[in-house]
Amino acid sequence: MVVINSKDLKLAEQHSYSTMKTFSFIILSLLLSSFTLAQKTTDFHLDESYQLGSNGTIHLSADDADVIITGENRSDVAVKIDYEVRSKGIEWGNREFRVDVVNKDGDLYIEEYKRSNTTIMGSVSSEYKIVIKAPMGVNLDIKGDDDDYEITAVNGEISISADDADAELRACGGEKFYFDIDDGEIKMDEGKGQLTVRMDDGDLEIINAAFDNIDYRSDDGSFALETSIGPNAMYRFNGDDSTFDIVVTQGGGSFTINHDNGRIDYDNNFQLMDKEEDRTVLNLTGGRAKIIFSGDDIRVSLTTRQIN
Repeated sequence: MVVINSKDLKLAEQHSYSTMKTFSFIILSLLLSSFTLAQKTTDFHLDESYQLGSNGTIHLSADDADVIITGENRSDVAVKIDYEVRSKGIEWGNREFRVDVVNKDGDLYIEEYKRSNTTIMGSVSSEYKIVIKAPMGVNLDIKGDDDDYEITAVNGEISISADDADAELRACGGEKFYFDIDDGEIKMDEGKGQLTVRMDDGDLEIINAAFDNIDYRSDDGSFALETSIGPNAMYRFNGDDSTFDIVVTQGGGSFTINHDNGRIDYDNNFQLMDKEEDRTVLNLTGGRAKIIFSGDDIRVSLTTRQIN
């Protein structure tokens, strides 16, 4: 009969653990020795001009890009793209990136293709910029994720569908705007015609506006609007947990607020026509427009400011 005391058993376990640890370290060292710590760059560069139909649309699809689009007195479209990803450390796998630009039926399609199955032990930095110079009357159809957009002097229809995106529109004189944004921010320094907005956790700010029609739907969003109101304008604002700050610079009409737990503020130029627990109706002399707000836990602020 062999007797093994606890002290000998503990020493054996410690020796076994030490042996396994040493063996694991040797294996890891061998693996690491097959790689080198190096800096790798994946890049793509394009600088070309393309034809566009007289009423053409630029369709842009890109993610994580800084996008600058400018309308100019020209008939073609200049596209410049610079993409660089720099990694430093150990990298397994492959990364592929390109942007395809295709003319089709008078429109221009700019579509990003990105694929990465890499694993990186180290640091990664990237730069991605798209600069487009196009005719002033061009239409834009933009889709993206985590982009920043600067759009200037584009007078066609503008549509932006993006997540986690910020957009600033300057001197865009078109008459049709469509925004579908999650968790983003949009600023415009003018606007007219028709505005359609679908937004979650987003902020929208528009000054110098003169829209005939607004269809706005949002959850937990905010909309600051400075606008003149046409005599037959129709505005619908729908949003739970949303904030609406409306400044009327010209015109008027009927303002109906359907609310639960809402807060409503208005200046002396608005006349109270009806007040119920979940509905408030105001009138502003100067037009026959209809403005309707609907939502739970909303805040509505209505003020007037005459612009000479």
